[in-house]
Amino acid sequence: MPRILMCALLLLGTPLIGQQQPQHPDPTVPNAQVSPETSVQTDQSEQPLQNKAAGNERIQSNLQSAFDDDPVLSGADLTANVDDESVTLTGTVQSYLQHQRVLQLVSPYYSYRRIVDKVTLQ
Repeated sequence: MPRILMCALLLLGTPLIGQQQPQHPDPTVPNAQVSPETSVQTDQSEQPLQNKAAGNERIQSNLQSAFDDDPVLSGADLTANVDDESVTLTGTVQSYLQHQRVLQLVSPYYSYRRIVDKVTLQ
C-alpha cells in the first residue's frame, strides 16, 4: 500500500514539474515567454533612463499643479525643477505661511530626493 501511494504521488507530481515557466532575463517583465522571434534585444539601458525621465517629469508636473491650484499660494510665483537626485524650488512667495505651505507640498519627496529651497520672500 505505501508503495502504491508513493508511486501515485510521483506520477501526479511529474506534470507539475514540467509546467514551470522559464525565468525571463528581464525581471520587469513577469511571465514573459522567450522565443526566437522575441529574443532580439533592444538597448536595455535606454528604458530605465526613459522611466526616470518620465518619473521626474511627472513629479515636476504634479508639484507645479499643486502650487498653481493651492489657494494658500495665490500670488506666489513658484517653479519646481526635478532631476534624479533633487527637487529644486525657485521663485517668490509673499509670506512665511506661503513658504511653509510650499515645503509642506514638497515634503512627500524628502525620502527620495534632496530638496533645494531657493524660494525667496518678497
